[in-house]
Amino acid sequence: MKNLKAWLLILPFFTMACSDEYAEETIETSYQNKSMKKAGMSPANTANPYDSAGMIHNEILEILADTDFNSTSVEEITVLIDSVSAAHPELMLSTVDSTLSSRVLEITGIINSSDPVSNILGVSSLGTLAKTSFTAFLNSLLLASDSPYSDIHPIIVSYEASVLSSLAFSADEKRIILTASSVARYSVAEKKRKDKDWETSVTNIVAAVSGAQSNTALGLKMAAAVGICQNNNLAP
Repeated sequence: MKNLKAWLLILPFFTMACSDEYAEETIETSYQNKSMKKAGMSPANTANPYDSAGMIHNEILEILADTDFNSTSVEEITVLIDSVSAAHPELMLSTVDSTLSSRVLEITGIINSSDPVSNILGVSSLGTLAKTSFTAFLNSLLLASDSPYSDIHPIIVSYEASVLSSLAFSADEKRIILTASSVARYSVAEKKRKDKDWETSVTNIVAAVSGAQSNTALGLKMAAAVGICQNNNLAP
């Protein structure tokens, strides 16, 4: 029943097909050979031109997990993520400025927000329809939280297909939404693999929207920062 409700939330936002001119090269990383196999099902969706955003998001988290870091502040987390990005330039999607350490106040505000979905999306550059659509998508994830990842993955992929084919969203709205949905697809796979409770935690996905308004790389890095802070109960 939860899956059915999730589909009903998404279906109103399916629209007529159109074609996007943008195509982004997917960056291959070792994540495909490690965590995807552990999860038992690949989180990938190559139809999403921003699929590498979620892949890189998880790769950054995996690198940091292997370093056994002991950071106690948001500032330290942002510096760590920037350092990983600098040491692994293959992880970055572009040469545009995506410095995370300059976004500490923004990240802190997201973590402190009592209603990040409304507060962050409300001031985002997404139009009204795009905000409504993405909010429904987040609700569908929450409704499906008890389901296995094999049921959640097609929900996300179908939503991404509806966004790609939509005539109602601008190219930039699609980039922002598809960056965040890619982060959702990969991060949920990892949390399910580790049996972590995530049903009320979509804040990192909203953080991806916030950062992706500037560029895709910043979106995935902000999502990673918020996720790490929440997982480690770091108080801003």
